[in-house]
Amino acid sequence: MPPVHSRPADLNILTGACLASSTTSGIALVALALRLSQTGSGWAVAGLWLAGTVPAVVLAPITGLLLDRVETVRLLRHLALAGAVLDTGLAAVPGVAWVLVLASLLGLVSATSAPGLLAIAGPLRAAPGDEARSLTRLQAAQWAGATVGPVLGAVVVVAWGTRAPLLVDAVFLVLLAVGLGALRTKRTPAPRLAGESWRTTLGAGLRLLGADPLLRRLILPVALVVAFVNVAVVVEVFLATRVFNAGPLGYGALVSLWGAGLVVGTLAVPRMSHLHPLRLTGMGAALAALGLAGAGLSPGLGPALLAYGLGGLGNGLEMNSARVLVQRQAPAEIHGRAFAAYFAVGSGSAAIGAVLGGVLLAGVGSRGAMEVAALPVAGAAIWLIWISRRSHTGRVVP
Repeated sequence: MPPVHSRPADLNILTGACLASSTTSGIALVALALRLSQTGSGWAVAGLWLAGTVPAVVLAPITGLLLDRVETVRLLRHLALAGAVLDTGLAAVPGVAWVLVLASLLGLVSATSAPGLLAIAGPLRAAPGDEARSLTRLQAAQWAGATVGPVLGAVVVVAWGTRAPLLVDAVFLVLLAVGLGALRTKRTPAPRLAGESWRTTLGAGLRLLGADPLLRRLILPVALVVAFVNVAVVVEVFLATRVFNAGPLGYGALVSLWGAGLVVGTLAVPRMSHLHPLRLTGMGAALAALGLAGAGLSPGLGPALLAYGLGGLGNGLEMNSARVLVQRQAPAEIHGRAFAAYFAVGSGSAAIGAVLGGVLLAGVGSRGAMEVAALPVAGAAIWLIWISRRSHTGRVVP
């Protein structure tokens, strides 16, 4: 890839922007989940998560190539404005069907912007060789927003209903677009190579996941973790409001404790670079499994919050170590396609998890669904730790 143009202050600007946008996105997501849960249908809530994940799977080759062919910061600005328009529409439309249609379009925006933020982490490095730490800072800011957002969302819902949070998110997305305009960092588009076919160009990210030895071992167990953690994402609103009788505030607190753990786990990854990346990912998955099981067994909201904090910490370790490994193993010129492909696998797994969440909720209830979800996550943890013993190369942070 041609040289990038950057300045250290840009990392601080984008970190703050990620924090603000993630916070307001969390506010909006809680509002939508609570609105759909009022229908009494777990499938309506599952549909919301499917709407947010399916576009990332279906369109990954196109969104990834777009990120590598269009200047990334400018593209992210346009996506933020599109998200603001969709949020305004979500605040206005009635019924479940229109909510899911607009949520699908918002999922398309997210399917492009999420890997775009990770792709820009390399040019935003504070110092040479510091790309992984830049990526960690951006992810930690996103998870910090996920910690604060659900609690604020629950408060706003209690005070003003389920539509006001979407307008709040729309305003902050406009401000995000303005903030991105202040960045001097530019991720220069990679040129198409002479004689390169479109099939080869579009599939570069997926081929990397299959060809690289470390990523090939990583991807299947991580997909298993993502799928069954997302079972809990569908179930937790019912666990908080109907089993623990904690209402919207209890639900917001539960989601926020997982988010707080995500922040801690994400920030811990560079400090644990002496561990093999597959082993670190497996250790995170093991803690996530304990968190899911603990929440399902908890007699009340208090112990469930502690379990969720532990589970979120593990989830942060698992996700950030995996993403830093993708960043390190992929050539810079295909970071957009590599992260889009990685997000496609994750989003497809999340979509499967959302469907399973609806099935398990109907079949075994909230507690049973959490316990069932914990078992495959624990199995993935054992798998990752076992295969790390067979590989003696690789570190998470160079």
